[in-house]
Amino acid sequence: MPKIAIIFYSSAVLWLLWCCAPANRPGPLVNTAGEGPIQSAAGQKVAVEVPSENVRAAPNGRIMGQLRQGDSLEVIEQIGNWVYFRNRRFNGAYIWGPSVGFDYRNLYSPFFYYDETRQRFYDVYYFQTAFNQKGQRRQETQTGYELFFKNIGLGEGEVVVLDAEVQAQRGADHGVTLFVNKKDQKITKVQVDFFRPVKGYPAALEKCGLIIKEPVEVNSGHVIWPADSLVAGLMVDLERKEWDSDYFSGVWFILPE
Repeated sequence: MPKIAIIFYSSAVLWLLWCCAPANRPGPLVNTAGEGPIQSAAGQKVAVEVPSENVRAAPNGRIMGQLRQGDSLEVIEQIGNWVYFRNRRFNGAYIWGPSVGFDYRNLYSPFFYYDETRQRFYDVYYFQTAFNQKGQRRQETQTGYELFFKNIGLGEGEVVVLDAEVQAQRGADHGVTLFVNKKDQKITKVQVDFFRPVKGYPAALEKCGLIIKEPVEVNSGHVIWPADSLVAGLMVDLERKEWDSDYFSGVWFILPE
């Protein structure tokens, strides 16, 4: 067969294969903020890598039993630092993700939420995908709204009963709140509740993966580092557990206006 005919024939075959391929090809979820694809863990087969780990009815919830090192399971979905799974013993339960081979996500770090190069927060869709939930929309105003995510793995696999004061203030919910501008759907600030109150700002900064540095502003309710002090283009604000307390209940990451 002449070379020209071979080239024409091959091109025609490739064109037919491309045209006849299914239109809805599956692909990775992509974060439009630009830090790369978010791969789904659904369907992965993993095994317990620690001597034993608790199995729970919900993230940080009631203990249903335990799995031992080497026990296998199938991932249904990953939610923050938790894995919802099934295996021969449990048909839908939660286990601490780092105990079955998933990297620990420091949800207290500003760099989980903020692109320091672009000096902006990642988009809402990224967090909905990372936390595997749409978030609870609340405190809506004319210009913006809050998007709250809970049960996402802020703790370390343990059960913690919040004290009465915190329960009264936050209805026993703790998690991550995104503050979203309605006009462009961009995040302007992020609030992260500490799973347990942290004593002293050095320990709180360490928990957030930040360098320990003297604060620029201190008042009865907050300890504050302005933009560029700890993170380029981002203000860091530690919220006291109560007035003048040395314990901190959470951290705010804020884009300056």
